[in-house]
Amino acid sequence: MKYLLLFLALISTQGWAIDRVKIVTEDLPPLSYKNNEGEVIGAATKRVRELMAQAQIDYDIAILPWKRALKNTLEEPNTLIYTILKTPQREHNFEWFCPIARPLKIYLYSLPDNSPSRLQSIEDAKSSLVGVSRGSVAHGILLSKGFKEGHNLVVTTGIDVLKQNLQNGRLDYILVIDTAVADIPNISKVLPNSFSTEYIPCLAINKNSDEKIKERLRLAFSKLPAINN
Repeated sequence: MKYLLLFLALISTQGWAIDRVKIVTEDLPPLSYKNNEGEVIGAATKRVRELMAQAQIDYDIAILPWKRALKNTLEEPNTLIYTILKTPQREHNFEWFCPIARPLKIYLYSLPDNSPSRLQSIEDAKSSLVGVSRGSVAHGILLSKGFKEGHNLVVTTGIDVLKQNLQNGRLDYILVIDTAVADIPNISKVLPNSFSTEYIPCLAINKNSDEKIKERLRLAFSKLPAINN
């Protein structure tokens, strides 16, 4: 009898593990952030919760610094991440569910008192201090343009730190998605609108995750209503 109970307990634990996933995101209002009660909310979060309900999969959502969230998802099966932008460099690392929000754009921003000069291209900012969030698409853009950490590139753990540094005058510019700076008065784009292309915001899952979970997510995602533009 004791062994039977132990066997049933193991089956129960394994079944629970298959049907429960970990979801990670970053503090990125209005897409994902905590309300006064500590609950993770936001436009992208709502979409993710709708998907999980449709798939009937239990989950936990945690807000982490972006680099850690990305690392966790790459290393841990049955882990999902949002809002992640689908790029050619990232595409092969995950299975993707896109979109979970309206298309986003990345811009170079400054405050009137911070901007040292008028810019015509991203290269013109190389004589200034530009901030990005570590591991972000913006980080990759500046590295590809020849920016160097410790010289003209400041890399932080998240967008909140970037915005604080910009407002405190420690940075000349920040390169971030357009929804991230809506709460900063007088902030402005300092490059032509043509600088940025649209990026598709997604939910992604570790490729080594349980196939039953991935299949349920695929089916559930196909049944979600379209996102209104």
